[in-house]
Amino acid sequence: MPILDEKNLLEILRKTKKVILLEPNYRRKYIPLGLAKISTYVKNHGGKSIYQREFRPCNEDLICLTSLFTYNSKNVLEEISKIYSSYYFTQNESQIIVGGIYASLMHQDILKRFPKAKVFLGYSKTLDMTPTDYTIDWQVKPPWNEFSHVFTTRGCPNSCAYCAVRKLEPDLWINPQWKKSVDLSKPNIMISDNNLSAQPYDHIKEIVEFIVKHKKRVVFDNGFDCKHIEPKIVKLLAQLKFTRCGMRLAFDRIEEDGIFQKAVKMLLAAGIPKGQIMAYILFNFCDTPKEAIYRAQECIKLGIRPYPQKYTPLNKKDKNESFVGKHWTVNLARAFRHFFLMAGYYTKYDFLEWIQSEKWQKKFKISKKDVELCLEE
Repeated sequence: MPILDEKNLLEILRKTKKVILLEPNYRRKYIPLGLAKISTYVKNHGGKSIYQREFRPCNEDLICLTSLFTYNSKNVLEEISKIYSSYYFTQNESQIIVGGIYASLMHQDILKRFPKAKVFLGYSKTLDMTPTDYTIDWQVKPPWNEFSHVFTTRGCPNSCAYCAVRKLEPDLWINPQWKKSVDLSKPNIMISDNNLSAQPYDHIKEIVEFIVKHKKRVVFDNGFDCKHIEPKIVKLLAQLKFTRCGMRLAFDRIEEDGIFQKAVKMLLAAGIPKGQIMAYILFNFCDTPKEAIYRAQECIKLGIRPYPQKYTPLNKKDKNESFVGKHWTVNLARAFRHFFLMAGYYTKYDFLEWIQSEKWQKKFKISKKDVELCLEE
């Protein structure tokens, strides 16, 4: 059975004696949370786990290989190919299970090349409820090694065309055991829920009370939906201490104009520092440059940090092939991201003036057409 359901996956994990937790050598900042959950689950059932970034045989009977974004597919496929072509593997025939984002979104891409592999789609509630294994050196660099990484919920009620969450996490679910994945020896907690703000108030209250009780600093990595920012939620959030611009929102659509600004003003009025509020700004999708510039500039007016996020198609497999939205150009998208990502620029200059200055016009090869696009409705 090439595609495993949760029952089959857990049965294999319970039986394994030694598992290689393999993370291809792509760039990433955070702990490979799925592998860290598998590690604990295998150990709880008497097995051993070994973490690797490149396959090295060690008499294992199972290899669990994670995948990140679709544009990391080359790293994933190359690592699987190395395993299948190794002399050791051909003699021992360990099982291979591939999971993660790329595997879940494009599993046929993997099975077409490697029909003997097994693929697990989405996430496992049982593994989510299993404590994270922080005893392994996951090679996470500072400051992210100072964080516990937690999903307290799964799913999102929205169906945004640019987002994969509904495919990866189709149902809304609250993890009743999320606190078990917090390492209280670490000073910070990263809440990675994809839409925590859409969850019941009582659950958000439970999270806030836990963080306050244990005197931790927090990052809400995937941000709050500005539509759900209301007085009772703001009152809760104001009790927290944030780090790394940890109070995160999104201003992804021009349709949220007015709603977004009101939400930020409520947070500021409650005493949350401007320096700890950040807003994701989606661009290069269906938006025009003028719309994206406006959304970013609204953040600046409010005194908070805009974080430009360039849209990438959910089936994009080559990181070197730049996707260009219908209202954008490659050079304009590069310049936009650079300008609003670098605090020293967006706080001092106007974007249109900046891209037309001799230095930056030459660096990003800005054309007359690029400037005109910034003015078009």
